[in-house]
Amino acid sequence: MIINPSAHTMIPRRNAFRRNAGYRRRQALSLPGGKQLWFAVTKVLLVSVLFLFVTSSLLSGTSSRVAVEIEGLEESHGELVTANILLRAQKARLFSSEAVRVHAGDQLAIHIPVSNQYRKF
Repeated sequence: MIINPSAHTMIPRRNAFRRNAGYRRRQALSLPGGKQLWFAVTKVLLVSVLFLFVTSSLLSGTSSRVAVEIEGLEESHGELVTANILLRAQKARLFSSEAVRVHAGDQLAIHIPVSNQYRKF
């Protein structure tokens, strides 16, 4: 305590070591459920965010590989469709009546008789 002789008043002073102890003390924010609950919730959220980050990075790599594989499958599908069209056209040519006559005549010597080669009874 300091005494001011000119004013004849006493000015109370606090001890320097105790200045922060009780003077202007802030009120702590009280959380519902307690501090331990919120630490646990924070840890769980942190772990889940890390898990989601790792999972999304793995899935993004997987999705790019899947996209490349799908593109390759689409190309092979296009080639197979083209081959199928060509094979159907070849089948249609081979099984046409004119082609059958030519093959039968070449391999088995079977020819359709012309009008003067057969008799009508």
